[in-house]
Amino acid sequence: MSRDATMSRDYAGIRRVLIITFILNLLATAAKLGVGLWTGALSLIADGLDTLFDGLSNIIGLLAVRISSRPPDKEHPYGHRKFETLAALFIAAALFITAWELARSAVERLLDPPPLDVNWLVIGALLFGSAVQAVTGLWELAEARRLQSEILRADALHTLTSIGVSVTVLAGLGLVWLGFDWADPAVALLVALVIAKIGVDTVRENVPALVDRAPIAAEQIGAIVAEVEGVASFHRIRSRGPSDHVAIDLHVRVDPTLSVQDANAIADEVRRRLLALPGVGDVTVHAEAERSADSAQDLTTAAKLLAQELGVVLHESWAQEIDGRLSLHLHVGVDPNLTLREAHDLVDRLERTLLERRPELHTVHSHIELANTEILPSARVSSGLYARVHDAVIAAAAATPNLSDAHDIQVRQVEGKLFISLEALVDGSLSVTDAHELSTRLQEAIRAAIPNTGEVLIHLEPEETSTRDTQRTVPTADSRTT
Repeated sequence: MSRDATMSRDYAGIRRVLIITFILNLLATAAKLGVGLWTGALSLIADGLDTLFDGLSNIIGLLAVRISSRPPDKEHPYGHRKFETLAALFIAAALFITAWELARSAVERLLDPPPLDVNWLVIGALLFGSAVQAVTGLWELAEARRLQSEILRADALHTLTSIGVSVTVLAGLGLVWLGFDWADPAVALLVALVIAKIGVDTVRENVPALVDRAPIAAEQIGAIVAEVEGVASFHRIRSRGPSDHVAIDLHVRVDPTLSVQDANAIADEVRRRLLALPGVGDVTVHAEAERSADSAQDLTTAAKLLAQELGVVLHESWAQEIDGRLSLHLHVGVDPNLTLREAHDLVDRLERTLLERRPELHTVHSHIELANTEILPSARVSSGLYARVHDAVIAAAAATPNLSDAHDIQVRQVEGKLFISLEALVDGSLSVTDAHELSTRLQEAIRAAIPNTGEVLIHLEPEETSTRDTQRTVPTADSRTT
């Protein structure tokens, strides 16, 4: 959600400032560079080049502002704001090149200083250019604060720094007038160092935005979010972008019993308060249900979704908490055609990803099983074998307490093993845990009574909802269907 209504950038105003500044810089450059080239004063030429790059930076800034003023699009969902930052780095590169060329020329002249005639024309050009730059720099800096523009601020600081350079040049020309010819190249060398420093400062100010260094501390954002009523907790706070167009995204957790509308209202309030921070232009809030410590439902759901991503099957899962550490135990079905190493690597990836996605988990333990995704061929058993299995199942069910009326018993042979399925009645008031325990006991009893049993599937039904007749006939093997 963008705060266009409350923080729209005046790109037309920024362009207007850059055009006016460019014209004024050209005026100062013409005075300094023209007289410097005519008289051969290297320090004045250096000062003129410094002013010239002020003007060139204005042109680069105009191009950058034109691009950055474009609205967000598919390729640039956060907008084109960083093009201004990129332009500032191009200006820094130009400053480094200028500094190098000036330093090289200054060193050559220091080794063999040429005679220099300092007259009132040189002094007048220097004073006139400095006065123009002083007015330009102060006005541009004020406009940069008003328009909240990085490129205007960088350009204004460079312009104001040039005034100090002009003062140094003036002092050097004074020494030349006193007979110290080496002062002119020495001052030019000093100006080159100043220009290089401006380039370093420009890089230092703009690189953090390009490498997505957080412009706002997570603690500051968290303090604001914590004050919003209805926020149970928050995490994954991130911020990025230039200081005058910060994008924030975070996750907040709310009461799981709230409606979607209420959860969205809390997220909207978080967004509104963060957008009130100076320089913040975009806030994304992800609302989540607060996870209770005694519930493993969301962990199981997360494990199932991840298992689907990895192409495995989650047969069973349960969570345990020991000494405040939460562990998740999984039964994972894998493709029978995989090697043990391939299956182990796949399940190991499942465990690692779960630990990364769910920081509340301390450990994940998995048991590897076979997952048959194909339709397996099955065969009917003989009437005699079916009768023996049927009687054994009835006897095992009768011996299991709180379980009655075993029915719909089906027996098939799958890959040499017996596949047995049945239904039975239990007290509908039993808990799921108790019913599962009864089902497990019956499975164990059937396996103990019937050799060569592969799978036993038991479907339990509550007695009060069953409409079956209590008097049942024993089906024959030929009458069963799968």
